[in-house]
Amino acid sequence: MKQVTLLLTAVILSVFIWSCGGKEGKESSKKVEIIVQKDSYKPGEKDALIVLKAYADNDFETLKSYAGSAQRMVMKDDFFENNSFIKGITHWNGSFKEIRYYKEEINFQNNYYLNAIVYESPDSDQLTVLKLKSADKKVWKLSGFGTAYPKKDEFNQMSLEIPE
Repeated sequence: MKQVTLLLTAVILSVFIWSCGGKEGKESSKKVEIIVQKDSYKPGEKDALIVLKAYADNDFETLKSYAGSAQRMVMKDDFFENNSFIKGITHWNGSFKEIRYYKEEINFQNNYYLNAIVYESPDSDQLTVLKLKSADKKVWKLSGFGTAYPKKDEFNQMSLEIPE
């Protein structure tokens, strides 16, 4: 009986170790190239282009690098299959129509939000935007999963420049 328990423990342990390895380390993340090059970018614009290109290319590893720890925990391999935002970016032309910002104070810390229009619905006043946030105006990460669907009026109330 002791040998069976030891053998069973060894099998379970080896399966666990094998499954923890998963795909990590075996896949290399793709290098995302930005199609539209500019002389200067607005704050966070280059990061927004990289994130949107990662969405368009189904580049899971790049998206995870822009996600917070809570988002990474729920991001699974089928992320692109179950994401309605993917349908909205089929209209993306490689640049943003407009970028707007706003600031919000949360727990005595300023958070800056970037909203870049990806698609504007011709049938309604609904926008599809990529949404990033930053605490220092330098390092930009996904806000939620980086997707938002504001109305045009709500978007137009945001600032064209990053708030002080």
